[in-house]
Parts: sequence; structure tokens; C-alpha cells
Amino acid sequence: MKLSELKVLYEVLHDDRKRIEYAIQSIGQGLVTIDDFDNMNWFEDVSHLFYSSDDYVTDHYGNVLDIDDVFYCIGEDDWFSNDEAVIVYEHRSETTYSRKWAEGNCDLSMYRGGYYDSDALEHHELVYVQDKGEIWREDDAYYHDGDGYYSYPPDEKEEYVRGYHNGSYQSINFDGKSKYRIGYEIEKEDEDVLESINIEDFENETNGYWRKEKDGSLNDGSGYELISPTFEFDIKKIFEHIEGNEILVNHINAAISPRCGGHIHLSQKGLNGNQLFDKIKGYTPLFYALYYGRVDKTYSKGKSNRDLEDENEKYQAIKIHHDRVEFRIISAVPNITTLKWRTKLLMMILQHPTDDIIRAYYNVDTKFTKLLKQTYSDEKLLVLKNRFVDFTIKFEGLDINKDKK
Repeated sequence: MKLSELKVLYEVLHDDRKRIEYAIQSIGQGLVTIDDFDNMNWFEDVSHLFYSSDDYVTDHYGNVLDIDDVFYCIGEDDWFSNDEAVIVYEHRSETTYSRKWAEGNCDLSMYRGGYYDSDALEHHELVYVQDKGEIWREDDAYYHDGDGYYSYPPDEKEEYVRGYHNGSYQSINFDGKSKYRIGYEIEKEDEDVLESINIEDFENETNGYWRKEKDGSLNDGSGYELISPTFEFDIKKIFEHIEGNEILVNHINAAISPRCGGHIHLSQKGLNGNQLFDKIKGYTPLFYALYYGRVDKTYSKGKSNRDLEDENEKYQAIKIHHDRVEFRIISAVPNITTLKWRTKLLMMILQHPTDDIIRAYYNVDTKFTKLLKQTYSDEKLLVLKNRFVDFTIKFEGLDINKDKK
């Protein structure tokens, strides 16, 4: 250490040799720099190690943690480890709080790992089921008109299917090379496939990665929803996983009805849901054009990009979650071939991201042509592009043909 640097330490630490020794040790460990001492940008923990105030904080419990591993909880007015983070839904907003704060707030109810206030429960159509002591989706509970409460409805198919969102999401990693993740929700109405295997055997055959659940929007006698694990985004390996399992193949290739949908969830490491949506929102009109029959449905409301972000209702065409983007507008999955094609399309969007609708249209008109022609004839491809233009005018007030000239 240079003499000038030692002089800084002696001055800042008031000639306290023991503390100066710890300071030198801390600099050697990369916890703090001499510039931090010179600029009074440091703090000392109980073990007398020194840390840069730019890179480290002391959390609620007195632990010194890297700034990248913590978040600030406004409820506790303090720092907490990212492992302590939970999402709290307050009416239409989503805020990150500490688990300690959320669990200590008697006004919140827990559902699928998140916490909801009463307004948020109503907004997300969730209700308290009295005989279960749990929060359920309103469509899955039975309402007693006379007494004004919800209860658990009898389920004749419980041998073959779990309750709605009964369990936690699973995750499958491959080689760690992709920064993206993808997950599928696949709705079906096929009584033969539903009853082809009981739920315990289904879960055993899929190693507990896949969920098979009832859904209130589907036929009680034949409907089920498959929920995939969140996959590291490697198309080849995802479909090796699926196509190598006869049970999954049968369930994904099962029959569908107009009530069925095929939501896809997409996330990127290091980005929250809003940041990912901003990155690819130029393609919103493409999804409207592909699945035009669902644009004006109550469960898949088409909106402008600004309204998708600002309103962020549960049943809008593209739902922005705190950690991912959910494409609710995507229609039912008739078979694995279609699922694979949609997965390739999303990969192309991630490979050519843009927040500019005119640039997105140009990409669709050029780079996407080969993939689109796997499904669309030249005539239907022209119709698709015209729909892209029409939905851009409808929701964004932008005429691509006029503005790109």
C-alpha cells in the first residue's frame, strides 16, 4: 500500500491502528477501496470489516450483503435479501415486499405464493373458500346465495385432475446457456384422454414436472389444463422432453373446443416483466393478427401497448407479470406440431426484438417469412400481414403503409 493511501486511512480512522489493519484487510478482500475511504463512502460491520457503501448494505437482520442480492422493502423501511422477496398485490398494482412484512400484515391473504389485499382479490376474481380456509379462483368455488359465502364444490373428476393451480410451478434447466425461459398452459376438452390415467400416475409418469388441473372455464366432464414446467429456452431439448413421453404426447394432442386456450409465458434473466414487454412490444399487432378471433373476447382483451402496460388487467391479451410476460391471446393447442411452431415464432421474436411496430412489421415481412410459410399459404400470409396493419391502426392509431414510406 502506498504511503499516500496509508495517510488517508490514518486520517479517516483517527490513528486507530487496529481498525487500520482491518481496513487494509478489507481492501485486500475487495470489499472497499481507498477511494471509498477518501470519499467517506464506507461503513464498518460488527466484525470490524469495512465495506463500500456503493456495493454493500446491512440488511434488516444485520447481515452485510452485496447490493445486487438485496431489495428495499418500503413496508419495513429496510433492506432484505432477495430470497425474502414476495409480491404483494394491492388493487391493480404489484409491489415487492419482504415475507416478514407480508406475513405480519393481517389485511393480506396468500394465494399461489403472492399476497393480496381485499381489492386485489376482487380485481383478480379470487375468493375465500370457507370450508377449505383457502383463497380460490371464483370460478372454481361454489357460492351460497342465501348465506353469502363460498365453499368447495364437489368434483366428480378429482381422480383424474387436481384443483385449479393446486401446486407450485416446476422448473427444468438444460445447459444454462439460454437467458430466456418459456412455459405453457394447454387447455383441452377430451374425456377419453382425461380419464386415461389417474392423477397420481400422471404425475409419476411426468416426474412431477407437469400439472394437470381442472379449470372453471372448461367442461366439467372432459376439461383439463396442462401446466408445463418453466423450461430453459432450448427448443430441441424442450421437445425431446415432451415427445419422449407418450403420456404428454397423448395429452397435448387431445381434442379441443372453442373454450380452450394456449397461454405461453416468457421471461428473460435480469429483466422484469415490464422490461421484457418493452423490448418486444413492436410485435403486439402480430399476435392480434395471428389470433384475431380472440382479440375482443372478455378473457383476452386487445389493447394498445400503452394500455397493456398502464392498465395491466388480468384478462387482457398480453398480461405483464412482475417477472414474465403472459401471452393470453394465444388460442388452443391442437397438437405438438403447432406448439413447436409457436415456440419457434417466439424464439424468432427474441432473436429480433424491437419496441417499434414498423420495424416489427418489416421483420415479419422479411425475416419471418420462411417460418410463417410453414403454416400459411402465400394468400393467407398476405391476409395475415394486412391484419397486422389493420390492428396497428385500430389500437395504435398508426398506419404502417403510410408511415413507412
